[in-house]
Amino acid sequence: MIRPLPKATGPRQTLVMALGTAVSVAITLGIVTQLPLALATVITALGLASLIVACAYISRPLYWWMAVGAIAGMIIGVGGILAGHMAAEKETVSPQLRLIFVAFQATAGFIAGVLVGRKTPQAHLPSLREFLSSLSAITVGLYALVVTGRFLWEGLEPARVLSSRLSVSTTILITVLAIPGGLGYFVAQRRS
Repeated sequence: MIRPLPKATGPRQTLVMALGTAVSVAITLGIVTQLPLALATVITALGLASLIVACAYISRPLYWWMAVGAIAGMIIGVGGILAGHMAAEKETVSPQLRLIFVAFQATAGFIAGVLVGRKTPQAHLPSLREFLSSLSAITVGLYALVVTGRFLWEGLEPARVLSSRLSVSTTILITVLAIPGGLGYFVAQRRS
């Protein structure tokens, strides 16, 4: 019998989740920031969709929590990249580029939702609500750490500006992933 994945209550799960988050943020910011925004959009869409699908197939709790942390880290990393582009105006974010971003993220979210929806009836997986709740909590915590870090290094005004831009960019990213992802999930559930 397969046991359900436990909640991250112990220090080991928390440490592994933090490790997954840190590695994902570092990879996202270290590699993706060096790419043009259009290419970064495609790579992050594929990365997020792959991590979401991986969560449906991982049966070891430590790896599952690491993947959830990595998803949160990638969301904050991509949000940071978008916030940086808004602040520095490295590239003009044209309507075509915004459309590409939304289309790729939404398609990745829908595909991930369908694949997760097909796999969800397994006993060891948390419900969609538990998954989203865990992911939301980690993302909010990471967001708070990033903004607090900016405050410590640069002061209140830079922290406020980062908070505003990061809030907008992560809200957009989560929306264009979650709504199509939820639709894909429910489509797959109805067909099962």
